[in-house]
Amino acid sequence: MTDKDIPDLMNAEVQQQPYAVYRELQTQCPVYKMPSNDVCLLVNDQYAREVLRQPDVFLSGVNPMALADGGSVDQDIIDIYQNEGWLPLSSCSTTDLPRHRKVRRFLETLFTAERVRQATPMIDQAAAELLDTLSTHTNIAFVQAFAHPFPMVVIAHLLGVPTTDIAQFKRWSDAIVEPFSMMASRQRRIECARLVVDMQHYFAAMITERRKKPGDDFISDALAYRDEHGEAFDMQELMTLITIDLLASGNETTTAAIGSGMKLLLEDRAVMAAVSQNPALVTTFIEEVLRVESPVQGMFRQCSQITDVGGVALQAGDLLNIRFGAANRDETRYPNAARIDLTRKKPGGHLAFGMGRHVCVGAALARQEMISAFRLLFTRYRAFDWVPDTPEPCYQPSFFGRNLDELHVRLLPR
Repeated sequence: MTDKDIPDLMNAEVQQQPYAVYRELQTQCPVYKMPSNDVCLLVNDQYAREVLRQPDVFLSGVNPMALADGGSVDQDIIDIYQNEGWLPLSSCSTTDLPRHRKVRRFLETLFTAERVRQATPMIDQAAAELLDTLSTHTNIAFVQAFAHPFPMVVIAHLLGVPTTDIAQFKRWSDAIVEPFSMMASRQRRIECARLVVDMQHYFAAMITERRKKPGDDFISDALAYRDEHGEAFDMQELMTLITIDLLASGNETTTAAIGSGMKLLLEDRAVMAAVSQNPALVTTFIEEVLRVESPVQGMFRQCSQITDVGGVALQAGDLLNIRFGAANRDETRYPNAARIDLTRKKPGGHLAFGMGRHVCVGAALARQEMISAFRLLFTRYRAFDWVPDTPEPCYQPSFFGRNLDELHVRLLPR
């Protein structure tokens, strides 16, 4: 097998259906250096876990925006942030010690099991109110009508910001996430920077209000937090926390997972019928969705020293990309890996949320949102179908994520 035989995962068409590429690499070359950018892909479960267990050897502080620009972020983009807003720091998932410790310890206070439990009635209500607006519809654009707004309404409630601004939040959130896809044009990335600055000023005003009158919300919690040295977050840290770690990270991947979950139901009527008849299967179903169509397809790591993975020698500074979307379909760990299996043992043992030091801090919230969404969908509808004569579902070009553009669904009420 030569490099010419392997389709380039930086190709938007290949990203539509990357799983054949993953399977070939798992068989022939599970540690594969991409010719287009010298990034090593890790595509099996064993090597993914090996790297995730060693966060000091394989560092997380890699900026995909910088890689897309040839090693450093475009100066025009930096100028927009520095002159008009605040230059974003790395997110919790893409930063290392010691900053990671400060940010993670705060975020962990927001997403405890108890706080998610307390938020569950609000999450259920948000899903119910959205479905109420669809009650007179037979055919819907599922992503636009439900998968997009639902997680955004939830995070807006938790941040304590008006849900009337949801449409604008979505545009801003997309502007944060799209540059990380490594597929956006320079013009679009500049446009995204200006949108993010607009969002920063919106939240700067919100921060001013919360300083005067704290509430029971995440923004007030961020303002009140002090680390082990008694230090508060400065404005640059607050902007990164609120806009990237909470707003964008708190909705984009959940939107992706809910959209993919509906698509998988439409593609497997036996699974749909089983979950429809037995709501207790929803929990297993969502774990299988997260595994089969991992919302985060890959995350970068950088070697801090000379090392090796799978017998492949690596130098300090070498870049890896852990392909969760491939590792979660590794047949050596998950028999019939491409299929939803509602009887699979330990269905939550996948890597969709990572593992170790950088495991997704909001995983409990994301799971609850998916459970609430699909339980309520199956409470109101006995089944779902494709809408005839509508476009085939396709995924947004991204090396990072797995987001459907749209999914046209026919609702079949109970």
